[in-house]
Amino acid sequence: MVKLTTDIVERKCSQILTSKSLSKTIKKDELWKLTHLYMNDMFISSIGNITTYRSLKVLYLQNNNISKIKNLHFAYNLTHLYLQHNTITKMENLESLENLQKLYLGHNNIIVVEGLENAKKLQELHIESQKIPLGESLCFEPRSAFILSMCLKVLNISENKITSLRNLIRFQELHTLNAKNNLINNVDDLTATISTLISLKDLSLQGNPVTTSYRYKENLIANSVSLANLDGKIVTDICRNFMKKFKIEKYNQRIKKATKIPLGDDITNSLNLPPAFKKSISRAIFQHGPHLSITINPESLSVESQLHVFPPWKSASGIRSTKDNHITPRPFWNNVIKNKEIHLTRSHANNKAIALPLI
Repeated sequence: MVKLTTDIVERKCSQILTSKSLSKTIKKDELWKLTHLYMNDMFISSIGNITTYRSLKVLYLQNNNISKIKNLHFAYNLTHLYLQHNTITKMENLESLENLQKLYLGHNNIIVVEGLENAKKLQELHIESQKIPLGESLCFEPRSAFILSMCLKVLNISENKITSLRNLIRFQELHTLNAKNNLINNVDDLTATISTLISLKDLSLQGNPVTTSYRYKENLIANSVSLANLDGKIVTDICRNFMKKFKIEKYNQRIKKATKIPLGDDITNSLNLPPAFKKSISRAIFQHGPHLSITINPESLSVESQLHVFPPWKSASGIRSTKDNHITPRPFWNNVIKNKEIHLTRSHANNKAIALPLI
């Protein structure tokens, strides 16, 4: 059981200086200027009073046995906090970390993302691979989720038995999301969430059941605004535009099938008829039903509109002979009347000499 105190910090700093140079010694009066503190792999079980180091910006506490986050109220200048590979069960006592930008909590025992109401500058949250009990999954407390939706840019929630990403709706600044190896299986629910992430560029969902759904990638690409990388594969603007057009076309076809055209409109629209005649046909169909029959009275037809009756070709007058028991029609050229040649003869008057007057 090792507790993080100022003595432990001084001893650690002294070891670091000694490893670099034997002639250098630590000055305790200058320790308050520390900005980076490396206390990883020190078997630390709890955080004690280290309020002396108010200038801390980066604190490394990974690979220890810390079970509770506490005594960090002094670290209002802290921007990076590394607490992965510990035994932390709850996110608490983080209210004073108003300048925190990166928080690493992977490989702990956390079930609820909470206590981040004042972390308005947090840009990266890594909370992957939590030891979650059977039947539970990682979830987000609403107040913390609201704050994170306005500032968080990178989120790693892989291997947390998550079944839905609805907690991430309208995370408007999020551009990198790692949700590998979870239990997400509803493609419609996933698509609805991704469509609200307007800044999302990199999405990783490998190892989820939803990746085996029909046209899983096509649906995500078509509904995303700025997705550039999906499961490690680049998504080009041409691909995104094609998927969006394909989605619109499918939607239009679905709407077209859902809206049925009335019988009268369907028939009359397919005919090239005057408007008045279309209305009369539609009215007759609805009055008489589908067994409507239209009869034509030959007497009412005009001379120009009467039907022409053509006799069978065997009885035509042009046929005049048979050959080998086959009726042969008369050649058409026999009907051609040969014009008699008109021979012009010169008259005797033309042979007479014409007398010209004297000049």
